[in-house]
Amino acid sequence: MMLRDELAKKSEPTLEWFTPLRVAFVLVALLFGAFPKVMAGLETFFYRDYGVLAYPCAYFQRECFWKGEWPLWNPLSNCGVPFAAQWGTAWYPFSLVYLVFPLPWSLSYFCFAHLLLGGMGMYMLARRWTGDGWAGCLAGVAFIFNGVTFSCLLWPNYTVALGWMPWLVWWIERSWREGGRPVVVSGVVAALQLLSGVPELVVLTWLFVGTLAIRELVRGEVVRMALIRRLLTVVVIAAGLAAVQLLPFFDLLTHSQRDSGFATQEKWAMPGWGWANLLVPLFHCFETYQGPFFQYGQEFLSSYYPGAAFFVMALWAAWRVREGRVWVLTAWLVAVLVLALGEIGVVFGWLKGFLPLLGIARYPVKFVLLLVLVLPLLVAFAVKRISSDRATRGGVVRELTIFGVTALVLMGMILWFARMFPFPLDQWEVTWRNAAGRAFFMAAILALVMWLARETDRRHKLAGQLAMLGLILADVSTHTVRQNPSFDTRLLAPGLWATQNGAPPPQLGAGRVYITPEAERGVLGSTVRDNQSDFLGRRLALWSNLNLLDGAPKVNGAATLQLREQKQVEQLIYGATNRAHAGLLDFLSAAKVTAPGNPTEWLDRTNYLTVVSAGQKPIFETAAKTLDALAASDFDPRAVVYLPSEARDFVSVSNGTRVRILPPRFTAQVVEFDTEAPAPALVVVAQTFYHPWKATIDGRPATLLRANHAFQAVEVPAGRHRVTLVYRDRKLLWGMAISAGTMVVCLVALRRFRTKTAVAG
Repeated sequence: MMLRDELAKKSEPTLEWFTPLRVAFVLVALLFGAFPKVMAGLETFFYRDYGVLAYPCAYFQRECFWKGEWPLWNPLSNCGVPFAAQWGTAWYPFSLVYLVFPLPWSLSYFCFAHLLLGGMGMYMLARRWTGDGWAGCLAGVAFIFNGVTFSCLLWPNYTVALGWMPWLVWWIERSWREGGRPVVVSGVVAALQLLSGVPELVVLTWLFVGTLAIRELVRGEVVRMALIRRLLTVVVIAAGLAAVQLLPFFDLLTHSQRDSGFATQEKWAMPGWGWANLLVPLFHCFETYQGPFFQYGQEFLSSYYPGAAFFVMALWAAWRVREGRVWVLTAWLVAVLVLALGEIGVVFGWLKGFLPLLGIARYPVKFVLLLVLVLPLLVAFAVKRISSDRATRGGVVRELTIFGVTALVLMGMILWFARMFPFPLDQWEVTWRNAAGRAFFMAAILALVMWLARETDRRHKLAGQLAMLGLILADVSTHTVRQNPSFDTRLLAPGLWATQNGAPPPQLGAGRVYITPEAERGVLGSTVRDNQSDFLGRRLALWSNLNLLDGAPKVNGAATLQLREQKQVEQLIYGATNRAHAGLLDFLSAAKVTAPGNPTEWLDRTNYLTVVSAGQKPIFETAAKTLDALAASDFDPRAVVYLPSEARDFVSVSNGTRVRILPPRFTAQVVEFDTEAPAPALVVVAQTFYHPWKATIDGRPATLLRANHAFQAVEVPAGRHRVTLVYRDRKLLWGMAISAGTMVVCLVALRRFRTKTAVAG
């Protein structure tokens, strides 16, 4: 009897060992194994958008936070551009991590925390669906350790959106089954994902949730009207909590450069042969000068390799497991791989005609982001089926062997194709050696899966499972070349430009730096192979948003949404066939310009205007003629200012006037200066015009005019007066009120539900 009990104990499922705490420890340990120096705070990510977009914006937000002001407006880039309305992580509450703690390591931990959040959410969801802790653990590992998730480390907001994805599915399923408290929690989780600022992932998550809801409606186990009502309540709560971000964003969107045809400009679809990269990640990929590999024709994701063993297990589950959720997952697996092909996959173009919302994925390859949700769940079902199918375990092993051998044959065929029909920049040696590594890890992991299916000793089984986790880490960490390189944190330290040049950049309001179109193209197409040297060059060139690290006002920048008219003026400088004349650069306060042939050296310009100038003669013209005048060689911003034709009724000034302007005071959202004039005059501010900016003269409201197509002007009376421009976004205030009200309602509801539960208990 005792022997039988002991054997039964050893053959128990491993659900009790893979508890949430232990799985969290496993995920942290694996992350440390993948990124030891970054997690230790010795190095930081920097590659592509992480270093030139995400980190500078986080730094700017942090600087404003410690100055006691919220960065509603960024005066340093694009001659001024909305910041908090951009739909990033400015209003995401857990951004407080990198606002309070030192950068850059706090932003790294912010990203790692959301990877852990997503992995634990996937573990909880998979364990709920399968009832197996080991299956949940593998799903959590598969969620984090794959090419897609690692690619998204370039964008912290994508990592945030991915992190909340499995939790949203988990809580929404609970909400339509249980009602009450889960409905409120689902709304909060949905709002947190919304506040990440990744609309594509939000839409894809909700489309997936919608298919699960349809399945529930068909099954009829949940009262249909109750399910619909609870789902709508979740949507209302999420929209209410995120209103502080959504209202300013949609307002900015209507005034931005993204017109109605923007979403139809397809770019970066998965290549027609892209499915091969699911097994051979470097097939038809080229090496960039800085090391990482990318697909031809698709440079958004550096990889979407899911792990060959996981892919085989997912396909086996899709074929073998007869369960409703698996059918939904299988349908999505096929759908995302077809839709990611874009127009060449036919389905994407056809569906856009019926569902214009799909046009939000301007980069069709973004559909593979949903693999992060779908494939780990299929893996979990595969593991559950393998561990529970004891009566046919020999058949399971045989089937997995067939699937594995088939995958090896396909990998061989892909390599043969790469050898016989190479692309110009293919590296055959690198490709086949890498593929051999994938084949080894796939065979080893599948062999462990089949061994675990037969093993009954609990300690041996646990050892095998931990060994498998190590193999998964090794597979994903080596599946491509330097996917997420890192370097010393000191290369992101502020003030580097001033140290290098022996003087600080122009002060806000006094002038701007102007990177020439030739320098822009040179930095973008950099051929420097050493990552540190390449990034140092970008920093000294103040490229993209790196000017934020040095507090350098710049003519252009890298905002996702730019105000339409400002973008049109910028195109006069940076358009393919255009070249700015001195008059326009003088008006834009271009005090320094990159030296010819060397974007890291800067030359002084003379005779430029400060950001606030005055006394110009008004000329009233249409927008088209104003743009032509700004681009003309004889444009003199000291003598004239172009105003819209409809502004005639608001302006009494007809000639130029001598005006004295005392030094202005600039902050993120306030411009203030004193003027002295013998007669009414125009004051022109070379800062982007946007309707939330309000003008007052001596505390009384004044009309803020659109000047030189995209900038600001105000008419001042004779005498001495104080002019104040303040950024006041009414949509933001309405959004804050709605979000605050929704939050109060949620807190009251949670308290009420908790009280009811306590009474019922």
